[in-house]
Amino acid sequence: MSMKNLGRVLVTNDDGIDAPGLAVIERLAARLAEEVWVVAPMADQSGVGQGISMHHPLRVTEYGPRRYALTGTPADCVMVAMADWLRDSPPDLVLSGVNWGANLSDSVMYSGTVGAVLAADHLGLPAVALSQAFTDRSAVDFSATEAFAIDAIARLRASHDHSDGASRCCWNINFPMRDPADIHGLRFTRQSGGAIVAPQLIDGADGRGLAYHWLSFERDTSAVVDPQADVVALRDGYVSATPLHGSRCDERSFERHAAGGEWRLDISDHAE
Repeated sequence: MSMKNLGRVLVTNDDGIDAPGLAVIERLAARLAEEVWVVAPMADQSGVGQGISMHHPLRVTEYGPRRYALTGTPADCVMVAMADWLRDSPPDLVLSGVNWGANLSDSVMYSGTVGAVLAADHLGLPAVALSQAFTDRSAVDFSATEAFAIDAIARLRASHDHSDGASRCCWNINFPMRDPADIHGLRFTRQSGGAIVAPQLIDGADGRGLAYHWLSFERDTSAVVDPQADVVALRDGYVSATPLHGSRCDERSFERHAAGGEWRLDISDHAE
């Protein structure tokens, strides 16, 4: 699909304004829309989730027509774009990525790439996060994303636009690191759990001998076998599409507790 059926698309990411994946998504957005706006972080913001900047000012650098870098998070980028340049002319779609590395399983909540689309969702904007899995960090290859992203986005938008009252959602799409000819299609998935086994600290010392720590994670997805899990879809050679929404409320737990009515609480005696 190459027809431009959207008027305006907002593009952001979490790897920063100079990331190769941003160049990929800009090219994809140009095939989808008449007008592309880019508001991306000045530097790498991986792992910031949906965080926004509350304790320092935001500075903007213009990189070209409708192309800006922000000293903030991906969610900041969406918020600033909507507070300023796109305040009176909101985009038809927000795209975040293309992240170099998958955003799957219990890593999704930490992803700045996904955080941007959740921020867009809170503002009532349709949004899609795109991430490219890799097997070798140094061998940058977005060919799977470039081959299938346009069709995936178009189909997801079409299914949403003609839904029969379904609740709004945003999408987290992950592309396997395979030759496009070896990819079987798109599978609708849910987040899997348990891929992060435990947090880890990698210790070091600076030039003055003072200790520092890098936060890392022990990961293991081998035990995940549910075919509807996002990590399994990529393992099986499918593009993974997971619907997300901004609410963190556990609806089943809410319904169970709310059915019992309000609780009267006893005042605690703090005297010792």
